[in-house]
Amino acid sequence: MCKGCMDRKRKAGGANGLGISHTGMYSHISQIMVQRIVNDYNGNPNSSDILGNSVESAIQATKQALYNLDHPLEPNTKKSIEVQQALMKEREFYAAFLEKLGNCC
Repeated sequence: MCKGCMDRKRKAGGANGLGISHTGMYSHISQIMVQRIVNDYNGNPNSSDILGNSVESAIQATKQALYNLDHPLEPNTKKSIEVQQALMKEREFYAAFLEKLGNCC
């Protein structure tokens, strides 16, 4: 159910929350990708299932992604204009996705 919401939002907004540009190439490492890598590193057997199997788990994962975007571990890192724009679009996607998840219940 949550993955369906994410897919619909991706198609409507042109962003996907995964850091993949319109050309199909990665524009940057997205927060969802970071969460996946962290889960894998910590030995989570379902590391690629970031959203989980409930609306609540998807809301939590999305809130964590938003928090990580708003509070980067390296805030003074210089980023190209393209990456800055991609990060802004990623944040907009997560905010809209979170709103859509709230309407799934």
